[in-house]
Amino acid sequence: MRPLGVTLIGFYQLLRGVIGVLFGLSVLAFAGLAAKLASLAAEGNAVGRLLSGFGHVAGLGIIVFALLHLAAGYGILQMENWGRLLTLLFSAIGLVLLLPGVLHMHIFSLAFGLINAASIFYLAMPPIKRAFHAAGNPLKMAV
Repeated sequence: MRPLGVTLIGFYQLLRGVIGVLFGLSVLAFAGLAAKLASLAAEGNAVGRLLSGFGHVAGLGIIVFALLHLAAGYGILQMENWGRLLTLLFSAIGLVLLLPGVLHMHIFSLAFGLINAASIFYLAMPPIKRAFHAAGNPLKMAV
């Protein structure tokens, strides 16, 4: 049986992944438009190619990280220890990246920072850690 907190964290990771994929696709879609507008404004093609290339690289990078969030959410919901470790890693990275926003008291940075901190705290608790290790081996659950 999966604990409720694990389910909530898993769905949070899936939500982050879906939103990230949509954002990455929108960056890819609008990178070409921004490059076209920049090349028209600069009356040259080098700026347009540079912006287009940067936009595509940024969009693909966002999509890769979003897919990793989806994988972490799947792993958490399947009670796989690699999913727990991946979620711990991404929550810690997210906490570090949100630090400037938290210091300036932005409400969304505070909210997402609290969610990341709660995820780290919850997944690092010994009973939850044992549940993930026991889920991989049915014999461990009997002990």
